[in-house]
Amino acid sequence: NHQYDLPITEFTKCVGSEKEDLFIYLEDKYDFEIDRKKFEHDTIDLFIELTKDIPVMDGIEDFIKVVKKHNLKLGLCTSATIKKPTYHLNRLDLMKYFDAITTADDVERIKPFPDLYENALKKLNVKPNEVIVIEDSYNGLLSANSAGIKTIVVPNYVTKHFNFEEAFMIKNSVKEIDLKGLIK
Repeated sequence: NHQYDLPITEFTKCVGSEKEDLFIYLEDKYDFEIDRKKFEHDTIDLFIELTKDIPVMDGIEDFIKVVKKHNLKLGLCTSATIKKPTYHLNRLDLMKYFDAITTADDVERIKPFPDLYENALKKLNVKPNEVIVIEDSYNGLLSANSAGIKTIVVPNYVTKHFNFEEAFMIKNSVKEIDLKGLIK
């Protein structure tokens, strides 16, 4: 804890990117050295504590159920390590719906590189043209696009001001996604 408040405008510059990019940015900006292992440990636990009561994103549970009703495979790709998604998927009782989860623990490079999505394609045994990705970050969009996958972006409160013009579609909510239309 260096007693610095990180403004959201500064945080968004590093959303979904390599942690090392964040460390370098913070060290340059605030002129101090970060103990990377301690930072990683402290921030994962703090993140879980701060997000433990956040409900599932509006419309996600219904969307997931429609995906599974159509016997489609469902995967999750995150630049986080396995602890974060496992905690939340179990807490929200959603883990049972996922056929594959790919995290920073599974690949050498995270978003914006395509490695996470390429790994998930292998786990799911599907081709890029058989997949639609739903993303909320610019680095996620770059990652999926680099893997050759069409991407629907549903920005969140942190990423809503980013330019997502490279997306296949941009929606305000997963409720706006016509899954049946995409399947055809």
